[in-house]
Formats: sequence, structure tokens, C-alpha cells
Amino acid sequence: MKHQTIITHLLLAFVMLSIGFAIGMEVTRWRLDNQTQVSTPQKDRIVVYYTHRSNRCKTCNLVESMGQEVVNTDFAEAVKAGELEWQDVNYETDSKFAKAHDIAGNMILVAKFKDGQIVKSCRLNNVMQLAGKREEFLEYVRSGIAEVLEDEG
Repeated sequence: MKHQTIITHLLLAFVMLSIGFAIGMEVTRWRLDNQTQVSTPQKDRIVVYYTHRSNRCKTCNLVESMGQEVVNTDFAEAVKAGELEWQDVNYETDSKFAKAHDIAGNMILVAKFKDGQIVKSCRLNNVMQLAGKREEFLEYVRSGIAEVLEDEG
């Protein structure tokens, strides 16, 4: 009889811990779903978003560094004029942004804003694959930004 009571209490404790864990997971998911870190630019401009995970590897950091290099070097005049800006976005913690732009991995998104709305965009999905090919990477990012920057739309 004593063994049954102990087992019953252990099972009850396990069930209570499981329920508490499930509630904690749902609260965390709700917080992440309702957390927005990226805001829509108030001025008409182009934003170059680099999307990444919370845990970042050497390649992730390299892609960010080379992407910023393209923006700050090749498009320095546009940056200085306030026409172009760089933002890094953690798609794991900014799930609204990730859902809105169908992002589930590291990439660069070039978005042209007019009156608070995206009027033109270019997805650069292959940045991770090109990270080890510096010149190809730089040209890939450069051409994606130029495509959006030169568009009159």
C-alpha cells in the first residue's frame, strides 16, 4: 500500500511539472510572437536587412561583416544621404518580421519603403552559400542593392 501511495505522488508531481512546463512554453511562444523589434521606416528609404538566428556561427558573422562592408563602401553616398540603411534582425526573436517576409534562415532582404510600405524588394537567399567566395558574395549583394536602389518605383 505504501508503494502505491509513493508512486501516485510521484506521478502526480510529474503531471504537475509537465503542465507547468507546457504553460511556460506557451507563454514564451506568445511573448516571442508579440515582440517586434524592427520598425517600419518613417522616411522613404531602402533598408538592407540581414536576418540571422540567436546563436551565430563564424559564417553568420562573416556574412554580416561583408554585407555591411558593401553597404558602407559601395553605397556610402546613399547611406550618408539617409537613403539607405543596414539593420540586422534576429528572425527567431522577431517572429512578426520573419512571418511577414517568409524568413526562416540567414539571408539579406533589400526593401524599398515609400509611405511606410514596401514598394520593391529583393531577397538574397544565397549569402550563406557564397560566404566563402568573397568576390562573388560582394557582387551578389551589390547587385541586389543596386537593383532596388535604381528602381524608380
